[in-house]
Formats: sequence, structure tokens, C-alpha cells
Amino acid sequence: MDLKTTWGEAAKATGGLLLHGNPGAPLRSFSTDSRAIAPGDAFWALRGDRFDAHDFLVREPAQSAAGWIVRQGARLPSKRPEQVLALEDTLKGLGSLARFHRDRFDIPVVAITGSNGKTTVKQMLAAILAESGPVCATKGNFNNEIGLPLTLFALDPSHHAAVVEMGASRRGDIAALAAIARPTLGVLTNIGPAHLEFFGDEKTVFETKRELVEALAADAPVALFAEDPWLARLLPDLGARAIAFGWDAGRRVRALAADAGKPGAAVLEIDGIPVRSARPMGRIHRIDAAAAAAAAVALGVPTQRIEAGLESYSPAPLRFAQSRHASGAQLVVDAYNSNPASASAGVDTFLELNPAGRRLVVLGDMLELGERSLELHRAVLEGLAEKPLAALFLAGETMVRAAEEIEPGSLPYPVYHAREAGELAGPIRALLGIDASVYFKASRLMRLEALAESL
Repeated sequence: MDLKTTWGEAAKATGGLLLHGNPGAPLRSFSTDSRAIAPGDAFWALRGDRFDAHDFLVREPAQSAAGWIVRQGARLPSKRPEQVLALEDTLKGLGSLARFHRDRFDIPVVAITGSNGKTTVKQMLAAILAESGPVCATKGNFNNEIGLPLTLFALDPSHHAAVVEMGASRRGDIAALAAIARPTLGVLTNIGPAHLEFFGDEKTVFETKRELVEALAADAPVALFAEDPWLARLLPDLGARAIAFGWDAGRRVRALAADAGKPGAAVLEIDGIPVRSARPMGRIHRIDAAAAAAAAVALGVPTQRIEAGLESYSPAPLRFAQSRHASGAQLVVDAYNSNPASASAGVDTFLELNPAGRRLVVLGDMLELGERSLELHRAVLEGLAEKPLAALFLAGETMVRAAEEIEPGSLPYPVYHAREAGELAGPIRALLGIDASVYFKASRLMRLEALAESL
């Protein structure tokens, strides 16, 4: 991070008050984590529901920081650095300074939102755009009101584009993030039953994700999954602004089904021109690739560079991460997060990429689904009735309850379940071998990767 700004400029951008210090002094970098303050960093004190970083101002290394950004009215220790900037709200101020920094760069900023696939689409699009030069892209899951600003602060003159994720858990979240990032292009991956504990229903999910479209300039392009029944509602109003992707013939960017999971096969068509992949690409990844390609088309990227970028992209950790067990079995850990749509699509992709042998699936609880949680867990299990599995393993309170409610014998293979994931290690280990493959999928808090590692 090199903000290339001064404390005075930061005060103006955030509407804050420099309590003392030199307004012309440089503000180059800061940390929001008191444990990670590097020499020369200021300390930006945030307050959340469960913490208040102002409590750490009396300790090292905050005491040795180059300056503090604090909340107006906060009680400050007598020993303090030379530079102290006070803001009405340090979280909103973080976004304001990020917007100020972003506005220095006249480059395309692509914002990606949706219920599933944001991170994979971001990884793919960043790799495509990196074929033409450095790209600033969201790291990890920095897609909220803290993470997005921190992503934008990484922008520097070498970047020719930025790609950012936008997550949400309530109405207004996407609008707030878009006001900070000022995107020039939007990507909407899909609308599904995710975070229903906060949204309540899919209509509210759609209305929240639509905030991205509403935040864009009137002529800004929007890449969207045209076969999603919610997103399809946007097509008439978008008109020529829409870059539609999907599975159907006639899409500007079309994901291909037949043989596309084989190495060297065409996985997409862009205006009828095939895009090939040297590595196998399952169904869920082909539609993500179509989303990334649609955004690239909107930015004028040639098909050859799109193909090269899709070859070079690296999946994010815990997203279909593959490894080989000592027994020879293949382990596929897709345990960063889960919801009903991504769990079902993940199992289908796993089966497509592993067409033979003993295929084992381990599913853990899908969190934040609200009042419909048990119903949605049960629907996922019922959808597995026709899948050619050797065994199914279920971890977590809700998965166990859902398994107990479905019709006995409706799943025609052995089903093991336990409220604690670790209890499944023995039964899974007993079925491992050179001809076995295992797929792990659950919400982040279930930590199914620990189960995979324990095998």
C-alpha cells in the first residue's frame, strides 16, 4: 500500500478533523489490525459489534504507529503519535478515503456480485486481464465494507484494470460498496437461496444484487447469466448494455456442455468462436468461465487472450482444491462456502470430472439459510437420489436432521452421518483406495478441510 496522500488530504476526503499534526505530512500506509502495524504505518481504529480497536491504542505496536485514525469523541491515551485524525465514523471514513484513492485512476473497474461463483469469476477475469498487464483484484474474501476499501488501496499507476467482488448480507450493502468502488462494468453471476437468514427470500437477494446495476452509469455494460429467472428480468431494460452469457444457443458468450469436461475440448463459444481448455473444466466452472469471458468481451479483450487467461488462472484456496491421498484416492476440497445451489452444482461437477470409480461425497451444514434451512438441506439430499455415488457422508446438526426426515431407502447407497465432522474420518478412510475420489462441500464454519486433512 502506498496511498501517496497527506494527512490533510485524508481529512478532506473523509470529512474528518486533524486533531494535531502537520496536514502536509505524508500518509503512505496504515493497518486496521493492531497486531500487524509495520514501521511507517498509521493505525486505523475500527469498531464492530464485538470489538473496538480503540481499546488497543494504549498498547504496542499501536503506540509506535506513525499516526492514528480514530472516532471523534473516543477517549485517547495521553501518549499518542504526532498525527491524529478524528472521523465521525471510522468505517465510513475508510470507504470515503478508498473512493478518493480509486478516483485517481481512469481505468476499468469491474464489480462482480451474485449468490455463487464470485471468487472463481474474479480469479478467471483477473487472469484474462493480466494477459495485457498488471491487474488489481480482490484477495481472498475481501468483499465487504472493510475488504473492498483495502483492495482499492492497493491500486497503483501500474494497474490497467481492477476486478472486485461485492458481497452482501442485507439490502443496501451492494449500493454502499458500489458508491466506494465506482465500477464501470458489472457482472451478475446468479440469484439463489444464500444468506436467507438475513435476506429472508430470494426476491430480496435479487433486489440487493440489482443495486449494482442501479449504481452503474446509464451506458455501462452488464454481464449477466441470462438463464437465471431473476436476472432475466433485467434484460429488457438493459437492452444493448447486456452481455448475456449462459448455456443456450444464441448467447453472446455460450458455455458448452458436450465433451467440454475433457482436456483440449471447447468450453465456450464467443460470438460462435470456440474457446478451448487444455485442462478439464467441469460444468460449474464453465459457466463461471462464461461470466468472466462476457466481462472481458465488454472490455474489448480478444478471444485469444481470453483463452490464454483461462489457461493461466489459479483457483482460490478451498475451491475444488485437488490432492492425492496416500491410498491413491483423489480428494476434492470445495469447502470455502456452501449453499443449496452451489452444493448441488458442485456434486454434479465432481461426478462429471470423476466419471468412474467409487465416488464419495461429504456434505456439511449450509449456514445462514434462516427459517427454510431444514427444508433446503432436505431438498439437496433428495436431489442426490439418482446420483451414482458409492456412499454419502453428512456432517452437522442440520444435515443429520434432514437425513432423518427424507423417505427411508430413497438414497440407494450407504449414508453415514454425524453431528461432528471428525466422527466421519473412520468410515471415509475405510473406503479410500486407488479407485476412489471424495468431494467435500460445506459452509466455511464447518471446516471440512480439517476432516480431509485428518484422513
